[in-house]
Amino acid sequence: MIHIRSFKLRLTLWYALMLTVFLAGSAFLMYAELSRALYRDAEQSMHSEVQNIEEGLLASFQEAKDLKFLQPPKIEKGSLAFSPDFQGLLTKTIREFERRQRRIARSLFLVRIVGLDHSIVLSNLGGWEKEVIFPNYERDSVFMEKGDSYQTIHFQKNPIRLYYHLVRFQDRPFFIIQAAKPLSEIEKTLMRLALIIFVIIPMGVAAACFAGWFLAKQFLSPVDQMIQQARKITAAYLKSRLPRTHTKDELDRLAETLNEMIDRLEASMRAVQEFSSNVSHEFKTPLAIIRGEIDLALRRARSTEDLQQTIHVINEEVNGLIRLVDDLMLLVRSDARQLNLQLKNISLVHALEHVLKLYHERARQEEIELIFEAPREVEILGDEVYLKRLFTNLLDNALKFTEAKGKIIVRVFSTDAKAVVSIEDSGIGIDDETLKNLGTRFYRADQARSREGAGLGLSIVKAICDAHSGDLLIESSPGRGTRIFAEFPLMGA
Repeated sequence: MIHIRSFKLRLTLWYALMLTVFLAGSAFLMYAELSRALYRDAEQSMHSEVQNIEEGLLASFQEAKDLKFLQPPKIEKGSLAFSPDFQGLLTKTIREFERRQRRIARSLFLVRIVGLDHSIVLSNLGGWEKEVIFPNYERDSVFMEKGDSYQTIHFQKNPIRLYYHLVRFQDRPFFIIQAAKPLSEIEKTLMRLALIIFVIIPMGVAAACFAGWFLAKQFLSPVDQMIQQARKITAAYLKSRLPRTHTKDELDRLAETLNEMIDRLEASMRAVQEFSSNVSHEFKTPLAIIRGEIDLALRRARSTEDLQQTIHVINEEVNGLIRLVDDLMLLVRSDARQLNLQLKNISLVHALEHVLKLYHERARQEEIELIFEAPREVEILGDEVYLKRLFTNLLDNALKFTEAKGKIIVRVFSTDAKAVVSIEDSGIGIDDETLKNLGTRFYRADQARSREGAGLGLSIVKAICDAHSGDLLIESSPGRGTRIFAEFPLMGA
């Protein structure tokens, strides 16, 4: 069943509406223009014919030797009296005009000559035609006085166009030429055109709707396939992908974009699953230790020293869990872009001196030389607490993977618009495969598994760098040590 909310139906209906409006507008303009052109041609035809008659009459007047009959006509019995010679001249001119125009039927062009007193001087109308044209003298007088004018009358529902032209000779009015042209053929032509329009437009719109529906169905069939395939994709099953046409059109690019989005979702879901697995593993080990210590303490009576040792172990594991939860919370807030940074002017030299004091004793005990090089003050806009945590994590890693008699050099300098903190160690280094995975949460290389940590240190460092619009770069090779660069925008840059 076709629903009104179907995109194909709405597209077809809109297409039909626009096509109907366009065709109707075009047909209306065509009808109006043709009607105007036909009526204008009829008027121009009458005007041209009357001008030819007038020119013929005036030429005859000029050629006449006896101009007596061209004197103003006398009024006899209330009407103007034209001499027989004058009427003969008019008749000869009209006949010559009809012969020249090859008039075989008087109905094609109706004309008569009328005196200024409305008396008929000459006419080529006969029978019923005399009653068809110019029956109303009062109405005709208005048009006759204008010299050149048109009007339309109806006789037995047949329209007839009339034209009045005043003829002047020697600067005085002589008579009026009245012409008429039936408009029935024009109206029949317009009626046929209107009939064609009212038949063709609905048929054309119907055919266009059918074609539009068919084309819409064909073009949108990939969308239906995408919908059916998308319904199979769930959070538990992200292996399926939307079908593509590989035509590089809009629908194909949409399917490609959605597939890329599903790829990212699948990667995110996989990361969440791995993250959950790693979190559970990291929690499982200290909780198992705590559970074991508590079981041993409850299983038999123990001395005060043993209980204190048990409590000490539990305390260490709980502190480790607290640190792990804090790290996880920081990463969660970083992912949600909700790290609340207390920004202020920070001296990197001062912050690093404070952090290095915390590690001098540990470095001495592990026989590692700790060197700090800062030729000048370098200031950035940042959060002092988070920056100290960043430097602490980097120094902790450097000490963790540097053997005895090794060296760690911490440098602070600036290049262009960046402040750079460099931490270089002479430790065991990092192979290429491990270097690619650094920053992945809970990832630890084989050589790092025997050491403390949950594999979140560099993830936290990266999150803090990103929050300060900074970059983290790592250079390392096995057996040659590691250099880590933390770059931040300079104050005012």
